[in-house]
Amino acid sequence: MLKDNEDFYNRLENQLLESSEWPNLYMFKFILKSDNKNVIKLKTLFKEIDTEISTKLSSSDKFTSVTIKAKMKSPSLIIKKYKLAAKIEGIISL
Repeated sequence: MLKDNEDFYNRLENQLLESSEWPNLYMFKFILKSDNKNVIKLKTLFKEIDTEISTKLSSSDKFTSVTIKAKMKSPSLIIKKYKLAAKIEGIISL
């Protein structure tokens, strides 16, 4: 993984630790090409967690936005989910 990504994840984890008590509800947002296989891969990453998942197609139907609200136990688990999601081809984390 690139050093810049690792720095980003470290900063995010520290911000989350300082700003909230854990466990807490966290909202993940992703954009990916409208490929059902990749959307299923993303949803599978969160299957063991109590989640609310919503999807929305772009106006051109080329992209799908995925919002996942999940009860997360700690910032380190949030970072872990982001890193797993980053392995999905063409995904953008917001």
